[in-house]
Amino acid sequence: MKVKAVLTTAFVLCTTLACVGGMLSASRLAAANQSSGGGDVNLNAIAAAVIGGTSLFGGRGTAFAALLGVLVIQSISSGLTLLNLDSAYRFMVTGGVLLLAVSLDAVARRSRVSHGRA
Repeated sequence: MKVKAVLTTAFVLCTTLACVGGMLSASRLAAANQSSGGGDVNLNAIAAAVIGGTSLFGGRGTAFAALLGVLVIQSISSGLTLLNLDSAYRFMVTGGVLLLAVSLDAVARRSRVSHGRA
């Protein structure tokens, strides 16, 4: 019985926070349409967490490190925007940085496992 309550609470909390995030996004842009929230929002969120040290394999990472990852990703994005690069190049650079971070995480995880510190 407790599992169902926890599961229901988690879904309600996620839905409520998604709703609040959507309202904040719409109020910031002063408009909303069906494509709002598209683009690189998910890529930036995942990249910021991974660059901040959160493992895609689970079990590692802190909120402060994810915040530092957000600063790094936004710095890269702002710098590429200031260079007046096309959005396709910004996606490729962000994806490359994400690929590098995931590769380093996988190597570090393999090293920890081989040394018995997993």
